Amino acid sequence: MDTLINERVKVWVKFDSSDQTAKIFPIAMSWQNRLVKFKNLIFKSAHRVGEKRFISLICQSDSANFELEFDSESYVWWLKRVVAQE
Repeated sequence: MDTLINERVKVWVKFDSSDQTAKIFPIAMSWQNRLVKFKNLIFKSAHRVGEKRFISLICQSDSANFELEFDSESYVWWLKRVVAQE
C-alpha cells in the first residue's frame, strides 16, 4: 500500500565525506510524535527545479519504506510517501 504524505519532518542524518564523494545516511525521523528509525538506505537521487537542488531518499524501517526529500536551499526535509512492507 502506497500512501502520499507530503509533510514536513525532522530527520537525523550522518554525512560522510571521507572519500571524494559525499555520502548521506539517514538515521531516524520524527513524524507524528514518534521516532522512526531507519535500517537501510534503499535509493538516493538528486534533481533540480530551477536553481533549487533536491535530494530524494528511500529509507527502510522495521515497518515500512519512507520516501524523503531534502531541499538543499532551505534545509527542510519532507516526508513524501510511505510504502508498507508486505
